Formats: sequence, structure tokens, C-alpha cells
Amino acid sequence: MRSYTSALFLSSVALALVFSACAPTPAAPTSVPAAQATRVPTTTPVPTQPAVRAQLIVLSNSKPHVSVLDAETNQVVKTADIPNFTAWTWNDDNNYFDGKNLWLGMQNPDTKDVEVAALNLDSLEFVTRLPIGKEKLTLYIGKAARNGILHVGKMDSHQVVAIDTKSSRVLNTWDVPVNGGVVCDVDVQVGPDGVERVYYPTWKGDTIVSINAQTGETIKTVEAPKGTGPWMLTAAPDGKIWVQDGDANTNSVLDPVSLDVIKRFPTGKTPYIVTFSPDGRYGYITHGADTIVQVVDTKTYEDVKRIQVGTNPTHVGVHPNGKFIYAILSKEASVAVIDTSAWSVTTRIPLGTNPNGIFVRSIK
Repeated sequence: MRSYTSALFLSSVALALVFSACAPTPAAPTSVPAAQATRVPTTTPVPTQPAVRAQLIVLSNSKPHVSVLDAETNQVVKTADIPNFTAWTWNDDNNYFDGKNLWLGMQNPDTKDVEVAALNLDSLEFVTRLPIGKEKLTLYIGKAARNGILHVGKMDSHQVVAIDTKSSRVLNTWDVPVNGGVVCDVDVQVGPDGVERVYYPTWKGDTIVSINAQTGETIKTVEAPKGTGPWMLTAAPDGKIWVQDGDANTNSVLDPVSLDVIKRFPTGKTPYIVTFSPDGRYGYITHGADTIVQVVDTKTYEDVKRIQVGTNPTHVGVHPNGKFIYAILSKEASVAVIDTSAWSVTTRIPLGTNPNGIFVRSIK
């Protein structure tokens, strides 16, 4: 993660008749005064809507660690290697972007030390690296709360960490319920009741949990069918919660307050994440054990298209103009570009390194 100005048309016509005085001989032609001349209708120009431009930020565990792609030319325009780099945790297009910095997670695979870092997307340098303890598996980062607090899920630690992004400090570390599972993907939003919640699924725990974004208090825990394996989650533009059921090859759409299932529908093999079109009309589901990006109508929950893109399209981003989807091909060292007018891949952008994270931002 668009108005049009109406033109005002002015048209007036002044018609003048000139009479000459009576005379015994014809009078010479008399010119029409300028004030009485017929005006030519004019049109107020319509201001043109500036084209929306974008960049793709692609992450990799091998050099270059960050690649910047121009979304209009599909060319790599900049790369960077991160000093003292360890390894990326799970980072996707739902990660918090504060207007300058993209908030990302990293883990040292040897020591299991984890940190949350803010990457300036102009300089491609970290402006902060904040250690948050140890974690055996991975971190999950979603959007920030209204007050700028970022909630980070520590998967195997069964914790949610609250970080003040303005002061770059840890405010709280909450132990949260997982029902024998883990803390998987997190997201935050304000519900229709005005309560701001953090949501996360528990994978093998077969539950989905909401906690208070300010206090960490558990608000609601609901059980999914046994063996469903809900593991990834995103709040949709209409407020509903979309959960990818990795072990059941389904996607569940939940009410944001009650967490009741509104709809559960089939996906491809091992659904990973969902992101949405800018207008909220479509959901785009990726897969970890399949070759498709699944396009779903967010009103009917029916398939629009299953697009063949390549091996393991685990992450996707969407151009802010809605015309293109970008899917990383995690085992093909490239990004597939999907044209939404035809629901087909138009090109593949070679990277020279296997990608494992993507983020799309608008640029001036």
C-alpha cells in the first residue's frame, strides 16, 4: 500500500446589428465595434491526473540483499548490501512503511538473535536496528497501530512485541496464547466497535486470536477445524480478516469482532499470504507449494482467475495503479509481472539472486 476535476465550459455569444443612418446614397460599410464582436467559445483546460509511479523493493539473503526495481520500466535501478547482515525473517508487502522507512525483521541463523530494523528506502541504509531477544523460527511484522506502535510476532517464542517506531524502543513483550501452536502472521486494525486489535493465527494450534493493541489483553480466541492449520493473516480493506489455512488448502474470511467464519473457500496448494488490489475489489493469494497466484472477488469470494506464474510465488505486491501484480519466484531468481487487464504474466524480471521478500511503494 484518484479524483477527477470537472471542466467548466463557458460559452456566450453576443450578436450586434449595426444600422446606418438613412442617406440618399449608399453609406460606406461600418465595422462592428470590438465590444460587440462575436466571441469564440472557449474551454477551460482539464488538469491532467499525474501518473502513479512505483518502485519494487525486493529482499534476498544473498547479495545484493536489497534490489530496487522501477515498476514502469521493469529494470533494476539500485542495489545494496547490508553491513553485518544476518538473514531476513518473513517480510512482505504488509510490513509497516512510515513514509521514509520500511520496518523489517532479521535473524542470526547461528545465535537465533533477532532484531527489527528500519530501512530508509531512499538511501537503502538502516536508520535503526533494534534487538528484541532470541527467536528460533521467524518474526512477523504487519501494519502499525494508530499511535505508531508496531506489533511484531515472535513465532516460536509465543510472544508479541510492541515497539514505539518514533523512539525505536521496545515498550512491551507480551506472552500470548497459542493453544499448543505458534504465533504466526500478525496484523492490526480498528474494528467496527472502535477497538483496535492485533490478530494472529496459531498454525498447529488451529486457533485465531485477537488481543488488545494497547494492553496485550486477549480479547477473543476461536477454534478452526482440526488440522486446518491457519498460519497467515491479513486485514482486508473492508475490515474482514483473511486467514490462509496452510494445511487445508483453504482461505477463511472472518468477522473482525466475533472472528466467526463468513466464508471458507478452496485455494491452491499451501496458501501463503493475501494482498489486495488498491480498490479492494480483488484478493491475490500466493502459494508455497504451487505455481499460481489466485485472484478472488472480495464480494462473492469466487475465483476470478488462477494465474500460472512460476515456482513458489510466496510473496506478491501490487502497483498502486492496480494495473500490475508482482510475484517473487523464490526459486527462479526473478519477479513475475502480471497484467491485471489480461490476468497473465507479461514478463519476468531477472534478479541474479533468489528473492524472499517484496514491498511496493508509490514514488513522486
